[in-house]
Order: sequence, then C-alpha cells, then structure tokens
Amino acid sequence: MRLLKKIILLLAGLYVLLCAAVYFMPEKFFFLPFDFQADLEKVRADGFDAEEVLYHIYPDGQEVKGWLALNKTPENNGKIVLFLHGNAFNLGHYYHKVVPFYEAGYSVFLPEHRGFGGQGNKIRQRFLEEDSLKAVSYLHQLGFENKDIVVYGMSLGTHQALYAAVHTEDEGLFEGVVLEVPFTSFLDTIQSRLGWGNLPPIPLPLDLLIRDAYDNTAIMPELQSRVLVMMTESDWLVPPQQAKDLYALAKAPKTLVSYQSGIHENLYYLQNYKEILAWLKTK
Repeated sequence: MRLLKKIILLLAGLYVLLCAAVYFMPEKFFFLPFDFQADLEKVRADGFDAEEVLYHIYPDGQEVKGWLALNKTPENNGKIVLFLHGNAFNLGHYYHKVVPFYEAGYSVFLPEHRGFGGQGNKIRQRFLEEDSLKAVSYLHQLGFENKDIVVYGMSLGTHQALYAAVHTEDEGLFEGVVLEVPFTSFLDTIQSRLGWGNLPPIPLPLDLLIRDAYDNTAIMPELQSRVLVMMTESDWLVPPQQAKDLYALAKAPKTLVSYQSGIHENLYYLQNYKEILAWLKTK
C-alpha cells in the first residue's frame, strides 16, 4: 500500500511539473524554431537577391531583422509582399514561397521574429504581434502605403498577418491579406491534436495552461481589407474545418481556395502562388 501511495504521489508530482512546464515554457512544446540565422549568402547564391535589414530595435536593445528584396521592374506597380512565417525553423525554410512574387515584379519583405532564427527572447503572442506591427511600420518608413502591401501569413503567421492588418487599417486598406492554412485559435488546434508537437498524449487542463490564445476568430470580423483564405482538406495539423469557420467570419470581399490534396506545409508545391497572383489581379 505504501509503495502504491508513493507511486501515486510521484505521478501526481510529475503531472504538476508537466503542467507548469507547459504554462511557463510553451516554446518547448508547441514551437520548433531554429536558434541560428538562415544562411543569406546561400540564398543569394541561389538567385534570390535579398539583403538583411534591421527593421526595429526595442528599448531593451533587442534587435529584429529580416530579409528585404526590392524589385525595380515596372510590372510590380510599387507593390510589396510582407510574408509572416509559421511556428518553426527560420527564414531559410520559407523564402522559396516568396520567390514567385519577386519574379512577378513584387518586392518582398520577410521579417524574422523574436524567438526564431537566433533572435533571442521567448516566443510569446505579444512579441509576435509587436514584431508584425513593426514590420508594417518599417514598410511605411520605406515609402510603401497600405494599398501597396500584400500581407501574407502562413499557419502561425496568419495570426500575425490578421493582427497587423486590423491594427493598422486606420491608415488605409491593404492591397490584400492572404491566410495560408489558418486556424481559429491556438487552443482549438492544440486540443484537436492531443499529443501535437512535444506534448505527451495525456489529458491536460489546456484551457488553463495555454496563456497565448492567438485567437483569430476574435480578429477576423474586424478585417476590412479583402482576404484570401487557402486551405487543404488533407491538413494533418490544423483541422480543415477551422479555415472554413474562420472564412465564414470574414467580411466581403473574400475568397476561399481549398485543395483536396497537399498537407499543412506544402501548398507551395501545389503552386498556390499562382492562385495568389491571379487573385491579386482581381478587384
């Protein structure tokens, strides 16, 4: 009996420790960032003519950087694509997604965010939201207006895209907002995928442990700019219904593109950029 009691107390203690770890260190369970910068020289050698830029310095001295490729061709009409990436890796894993836009005449800006690519700090919702606002502000400093900017978010980046667009639309509507494989909220996604990431498949009071909601359902109804939602029915990470539910909350004009094949991270290989480029030409 004593042994059983000790085992129960041990398991209870481990359970409490797990809950505390999820609460205080979510980046260890739900994010897979590379803690080193992407190799820009390799990217440039591959033909993507980007440069590293420092787009903001916070009061505590924390720098946030990104990759900027300004396109001089006349076809772009001064437009730029702001790409906000997902919950893993660094810019080197995602830059290929904007190359078709650069080749089509658009300038592109890929900000790296705190907690990714060796840029220190913990991964928190407020940090990512602040960084997305600073990215838009940086483009304004370069002379771009909202009407020149396509805000493109993928996965986790869809929250940053929505947040940045909604909170800066007082300066004008954006050329467009693109949401690739979006989710309704972080909690919804985690609860639907018990055991996702490094989280063990055991019952946890996630509604109490997840402090950062990343609640896109609260933001989507506020968006005034036209929006393109892209999803796949074969998404292994975010239940496809979440994209549909989010789309239902959007104001017109809005467009939904659904792929029967493909998975969460490979819409590029289904050439979804062609759909985006065609959509951008419509008004």
